[in-house]
Amino acid sequence: MLYTVSRPGPGTVSTMAHPAGGMYLEGKIRELRRLGVDVLVSAQTDDERVECDLVDEERVVVAAGLQYVCFPIEDRSVPDVVSAVALVQPLHALYLRGAHVVFHCWAGIGRSSLLAGLLLGMDGVEPGEAWRLIAAARGFPVPDTAAQREWLAGWWAGRG
Repeated sequence: MLYTVSRPGPGTVSTMAHPAGGMYLEGKIRELRRLGVDVLVSAQTDDERVECDLVDEERVVVAAGLQYVCFPIEDRSVPDVVSAVALVQPLHALYLRGAHVVFHCWAGIGRSSLLAGLLLGMDGVEPGEAWRLIAAARGFPVPDTAAQREWLAGWWAGRG
């Protein structure tokens, strides 16, 4: 299921749990494309992609006409700030041009919400509001850990 942040903007930001893998993957990705998704960002680790039968995710996503970005983050942790900002800045540029950017991890609560919050922050949304918007879309409290909440607040406080 796709959880789309309800916020006026040039593009769209969504989070989701990982797509069904294996024989279901192509159909799930085609459905994302039909829903207007332009970019799919995976925050899953290599081991998680194996466990979820998503080892072909990049190939299937690209074949469906979406852009695929892989940015592995260990579950319940946070990424290096410089690396995350470098990854999300071009996604924010695509968002500003009207792209629908979707972030996924395992359950669509922690890592994917963190990256979505970073993109929203680059668009001027302060962290508390970003978490509120994502939680409202998700129907579940986000993020997954206090460290993720502190990470986004720290980035916001130190942004240029």
